[in-house]
Amino acid sequence: MLHSFRQSKSHLYRRYLGHRDEGEKRVCEEDEITSLIIGPLDYLAPEASGAFWRALVERDRCDDLDFPEGPVSYLKMDFWPRRVVEPDLLVELRWASGERRIIVVEFKWRASLGKDQLHRQWNEFLTRDEREVALHLFIGPELSVGLNALGQEDIWNDRLVLRSWLNVLEIMNRLDCSSYPGLDRWRSDVTSFLSRLHIKRFQGFQQLSPVQAPHTSHAFWNPLNGFENLAPPVLPLFSAKANHIFWSSP
Repeated sequence: MLHSFRQSKSHLYRRYLGHRDEGEKRVCEEDEITSLIIGPLDYLAPEASGAFWRALVERDRCDDLDFPEGPVSYLKMDFWPRRVVEPDLLVELRWASGERRIIVVEFKWRASLGKDQLHRQWNEFLTRDEREVALHLFIGPELSVGLNALGQEDIWNDRLVLRSWLNVLEIMNRLDCSSYPGLDRWRSDVTSFLSRLHIKRFQGFQQLSPVQAPHTSHAFWNPLNGFENLAPPVLPLFSAKANHIFWSSP
């Protein structure tokens, strides 16, 4: 579908902007967007897909759970895995050194986050051993619900990573794909798809032309340039024969 959206062969993406066909009541927007954007990564080589996940979770972070050096040697993506609760995605990454990382991912588009949803995913979906090597990634249009979860009870110890869809776009645009042509093609198609959902990076003001100064006189203020052009005031004329009557009280 990414190809058809990019080539304007389908307008099905409008359903993610609120459009509904006659009689259509429910659209699984989040699940479809998750599959459209992230699904192709499941078919790429582990080192290519791993480069994206590294860039996504390591931006602006520096702690003891950064990814190990070197390319990922094994990567598994499990969509909508269910134990006690069901996140949108579970990513397992391994390196040749034997180290591994787990990323629990929750995507949001136009739906609200369930009460304690992020807390339950961390506490009830992951085992104690998994939490030792896990990161929790939340991606949504904006990040207030993730920040509210942290404010309610921070159980993650800097392991909850918050990214907006615009953040994802910016990270993809900076991603070095020179060694991974498949990843580069995926990024190009996803960028085009996100632009149709009105998620675009700021392009600056290069296309704006300078404002032309008006040639008319000032509309609200005419500056004073001295008094030489002021005409003398016209004084009112009074009759010298005017009678004045004064009354006084006895």
